[in-house]
Amino acid sequence: MKRSIKAVTALLLGALALGVFAHAGTLHARDPATVRLVRVGHDSIDMGPTARRYTGMVTALGTPDSAGRIYSFAAKPVGPGMTPPAPDALRGWRLTMLAGDRFANAFEVKGNTESEVTVVSQDGPLNGLAVSDVFIIEEVAVVRPDNATPNAAPGSGS
Repeated sequence: MKRSIKAVTALLLGALALGVFAHAGTLHARDPATVRLVRVGHDSIDMGPTARRYTGMVTALGTPDSAGRIYSFAAKPVGPGMTPPAPDALRGWRLTMLAGDRFANAFEVKGNTESEVTVVSQDGPLNGLAVSDVFIIEEVAVVRPDNATPNAAPGSGS
């Protein structure tokens, strides 16, 4: 009895591994045209005022300073319920890059308009940022280790 249960289990697991599924009494391989993505996450949940955030996409890079460092970029809101922020509403919040060469780098927001974000120079320049990179700005403090060096731009050797 144990041997037949093991054999049936192995057969079922093997069939699943091969992408074969029973449908209306017949077996057939999974058709790639019928496979679709399923969105998951908390998009439909109201996060409330305790988790205020702004998600967006870079639409243009700011003007570099005399040394070629970029500290600002133009942005547009992306995601459910996102609207352009009020001027300086994001001041002091943490900006984290979610894509591109600056992925996972965090910066403190110095100020903002409805369509532009500027970061403090203490966190380093935004060089390496590109149009279409996405980001999240959250109402949390930027954590800096003691004597931390700023976020290094890609290719700067730091």
